[in-house]
Amino acid sequence: MTKARRLRLRGPKSRLERFLTWKKGPLTTERLAIFLIIVLCYINAQMILAIYNENNYIEQEENNLPHIDLGFDVNPIAQHEADQEAGRENNESSGQAAVPPALNEEIATHVDGDPVITELCPTQVTCPDNHVHIYAESGPRKAKVCLNGKEVLPAWKTGRGINLVVINSERATAGSVHNFDTYQNPGTDMVDILKNLNDDRIVVMVAQDEASAALSAEAKLTIEKLGSTLVHDLGWRNSWAFVGQVGITSVSPYEAIRSSLDSSAWPDPVAISQCVPNKIDEAEVLASSHKEFCAMYDNYGEFCKKTWAVPQPIARPGEALLTYPIAIIAGDRGSYLRQVLSAFYKAPGFVPENVIVFQDGYSLETFAVVRQFGIRLVRFPKTDSKNHAEDTFNHADHIATNYKRSLDALWAMYPSSEFAFIMEDDLIVSPDFFDYFNQLVPVLRADKTLFSASAWNDNGYGHSAKDPTMVYRTEFFPGLGWLMSKKYWLEVVEPSWPKCCQGYSWDLFMRDVLKGRGLDTLYPDVSRTYHIGKTGANVFNQFFNGYFREHALAKDSHYKLAGLDKLDPKSYSDLLSDLISRAKPVDHEEDPCDQHFITEGEDLLVLYYYQRDSRESKQALAVAGCLNLWNVDKVRGMFNGVLRTHFRGNQLLIVGSMTKYGKKYMPSDVNPIRIAKYKDELDAGH
Repeated sequence: MTKARRLRLRGPKSRLERFLTWKKGPLTTERLAIFLIIVLCYINAQMILAIYNENNYIEQEENNLPHIDLGFDVNPIAQHEADQEAGRENNESSGQAAVPPALNEEIATHVDGDPVITELCPTQVTCPDNHVHIYAESGPRKAKVCLNGKEVLPAWKTGRGINLVVINSERATAGSVHNFDTYQNPGTDMVDILKNLNDDRIVVMVAQDEASAALSAEAKLTIEKLGSTLVHDLGWRNSWAFVGQVGITSVSPYEAIRSSLDSSAWPDPVAISQCVPNKIDEAEVLASSHKEFCAMYDNYGEFCKKTWAVPQPIARPGEALLTYPIAIIAGDRGSYLRQVLSAFYKAPGFVPENVIVFQDGYSLETFAVVRQFGIRLVRFPKTDSKNHAEDTFNHADHIATNYKRSLDALWAMYPSSEFAFIMEDDLIVSPDFFDYFNQLVPVLRADKTLFSASAWNDNGYGHSAKDPTMVYRTEFFPGLGWLMSKKYWLEVVEPSWPKCCQGYSWDLFMRDVLKGRGLDTLYPDVSRTYHIGKTGANVFNQFFNGYFREHALAKDSHYKLAGLDKLDPKSYSDLLSDLISRAKPVDHEEDPCDQHFITEGEDLLVLYYYQRDSRESKQALAVAGCLNLWNVDKVRGMFNGVLRTHFRGNQLLIVGSMTKYGKKYMPSDVNPIRIAKYKDELDAGH
């Protein structure tokens, strides 16, 4: 067989094949040159063909996109809604701007305008001095970056994953260009590059194809430090464009993300087209954003009546406070969340960088509120029955699902943190919130039978809370603002978390698990949080007026907590014995529901309620109702059958007759109280 036949694979010989097998004469420089020319022509032809196919794809995609002439000084939130097929529905009762129905089909965030996707770099844009124009586009088949009308990340330099362009804004020049396949790799090389960039370098990042599958938590945190608020939202096949800066002190306003709830479908592209200052100044952006926000949303009172600037945190004089991450579990109650965030800035020791708002769903109003403060935001798809096969999915499952995924994400973001604050979007903190917990951390560390410390006293009303220096111990988990140990979350709570969807409230589950493990909680006499939510899954206006409105809240920025050395189980039990032994019994022949049952004073009093055994608390619940304490489902705040509280200035201990304290200290001439409403049931053995 000849050499020509051996080289031949199939079909007739091509010209190139005949050229290579031409035996006449030796290999000359001329023949080698001809061969190289042929190869170069072939490569150019393939590139031209690829660009032609790419342009055809873009043209087809653009035909399916809404083309709206937006300009560059647009309301980002209004633009998002203009880009949807359905309008906003009013909700006057809560002041909430409803999310457009289209968001149920496709998740999209347009941060600073959503410009028309363009094939060519924008060239007819004039930016102010000390600004550069940046166009950044992300899509399933394309990533593109333009600087002042010139393409600095052409399509043939991009690839799957995250594409990065580093810009020297002062010189208006693009530096290095990189592609990181974060579909398969965690982005370690990207992290190394970003950490070694000079201060004030502008970074442009655009996703192409799939960029989230392998992206590490370290990479996300590194990008977050460049000003990103959405990188933690980056999910499967998302389109994502971001412009940030090395050394930024807040958040960047130049970011957009879009995803599809259908994992088998590709989302539409997103793009940023903005004049970006050499030094990204979030304050300027917030000033403009605040006007647009207030023009769009109602029920924000004083917040919209004055010029807005992000408050400066108040430093605590003297000893530095311990700082831990603060998770705020949020939904679509933006007006409440605004009050919550404002209150934090009034508490000395607050560190805004430690806050993460975990949002259930994609409420634009909630997103806009968080942006006013430059706080980090992690958003999840809305938890509703459409996301679950079970027909039993209800409000309890909805909240439990959001709590579980938020706390999982929290510990993933802060793997080395010992504790974390767990808050909700309707809890106002007191001025001494961080100071209060700072004093309790050593107690939590030393006592392995304590799960958490809470800021909330269920019985802390104006008439029943008096001493902000007092701290109680309880077997009942109060929630509503608490400091949690990571150790017990990982070892006790998380492994036992019930699967959806059994209609099981997360807080009831926590109480059962903690009680079963003998883990208690510390809580104050005067609460360090105030519940402002009048509407919610488990709250309505009448319930709020009856059980939340009159709660007391600590007013000063520092109180020296008393008796911290007597909060371990044995010492606390001994303390109860001492108090009960010295307390003056109330008149047990009087009706505790009478408004004159206990008069104003400063005495140490004890009330004994009837029990058939030491675990029974029905009469305690009735007494709580008479005294206008919390009396829904069960008595809250008890320890070993004893409730400590104040009542009209007096310190009051409510003690079960069959507890070890009742058996030992109840005088023989005292008949434990039996409320008439339940007396017949008890006599009948019910």
